[in-house]
Amino acid sequence: MDSGWKSLLSRVASIEDLEASAKASGALVRRREIKSAEDLLRLALAYGPCGMSLRTVAAWAATTGLGALSDVAAMKRLQASADWLQEIVGSLLARHLKDCPAAVRAGRVIRLVDSTTISQPGSDRADWRLHCSYDPRRGRTVGCELTTTRVGEHLRRTKVTAGELWLADRGYAKGDGLHHLMRGGADFVVRVSWNSLSLRNARGEPFDMADQLEQLDQACHAEWQAVAVTPSGQTVPVRLLVQRKPPEAIEREIKRITEKAARRGRTRRSGKPDPRSLLTAQFTILATTLVEPADQVFDLYRLRWQIEIAFKRLKSLLHIDQLPAKHPALARTWLLAHIIAALLIEDHAAEVLDSPPSAPRYAI
Repeated sequence: MDSGWKSLLSRVASIEDLEASAKASGALVRRREIKSAEDLLRLALAYGPCGMSLRTVAAWAATTGLGALSDVAAMKRLQASADWLQEIVGSLLARHLKDCPAAVRAGRVIRLVDSTTISQPGSDRADWRLHCSYDPRRGRTVGCELTTTRVGEHLRRTKVTAGELWLADRGYAKGDGLHHLMRGGADFVVRVSWNSLSLRNARGEPFDMADQLEQLDQACHAEWQAVAVTPSGQTVPVRLLVQRKPPEAIEREIKRITEKAARRGRTRRSGKPDPRSLLTAQFTILATTLVEPADQVFDLYRLRWQIEIAFKRLKSLLHIDQLPAKHPALARTWLLAHIIAALLIEDHAAEVLDSPPSAPRYAI
C-alpha cells in the first residue's frame, strides 16, 4: 500500500510543493494527528473516490496510522481542504497542457466544451455544475471548474488560444461567448436554435431563423450568412448550416419539447410548446466560422460525443453523481477529490496507450 501510494503521489506533485500549497491555502495550519500534506490528500481521496463515510475515514486513518481522528475532526479537516484541492486540480490540468506532444501542437487543436450537473442528497434540483473542456485527440481533460448551478454555461469561462477550434452545444450559443472566441483568434462550431442568437443579415436587418426554416419546405440542407450581435453591440460574422434530422430523431425531439413545456407551462400559460421550437426540432443548426464543406463541419461537430462519454465515465465508474455531503465546503472537497482521481486515471491511461505492448507479455 505504501509503495503504491508513493507512486500515485509522484503523479500529483512533489512533497515540497504539496506542503507549500497546503500551508498557503490554509488547509494544513494545525498539524495535530494529520501532520503532512500528503496525509491530508490521502484522507481526501479516501473520503472521495474511495467511497468512505466520515466515520469510516476516521477509523481507517487510525488503523493505518495516519492519525487518531473522530469523524467530526475528519470532517473539519476535509472542509478546510476544498480550496487546496482546487489548486491541485489546476496544477494537474496545467500539466495536461504542458505535456501536449509536438505533433499535436503543430496541428489544429480541437477543444470540446460542456458541463454536467450534480445534486446533493435530498435535493430535487441540480446543486453543482462541473464545467469542462476536453481534448478529443488525446482523450484528456484540459480545463475544469466546479461551481454552483447559479453559474451557467458560457464560453467566456474558457481560456482561448489562437488557432484552436471549439465545439459546443446549444447552451453555449451566446453572442458574447462567440465574440470571446473570435477575439482570442479561435474558430468555433456551435449548435444553435431559432432564438439562441440575435442575428442580422448583410443589410443589418433582423434575421428570422424560424421564418427561414419554414421556407425550406422539404429541403434537407441549407446555408446562410448572418451576423450575431452581442448585448453590448459587438458583431460576430457566422455561417449558419442546416441539416434535417432523421424522422426518429425529430419524433424524439418533439416529444422532449412537448413534455418540457407541459412541465413548465410557461408558454402563454397553456403548457404548450412554442410552434417555432417544434419547427426547429426538425433540424440540426450550426453556427461556425469555418469555410470547409458543410458535411465536413457536421462530421466535426459529432466529435462532441466524446465529452459526453467522459462525463458518463465520471458518473458510472467514479460515481461522482452520488454526492453524500450537504455542507458546501465538504461537498466541494468530495467532488474535487473525484476530479483529481479522474485526472490521474487519464494520465495513467495516456501512458499505457502511448507505450507499445510487449510481444512476449501480451502473446496469446
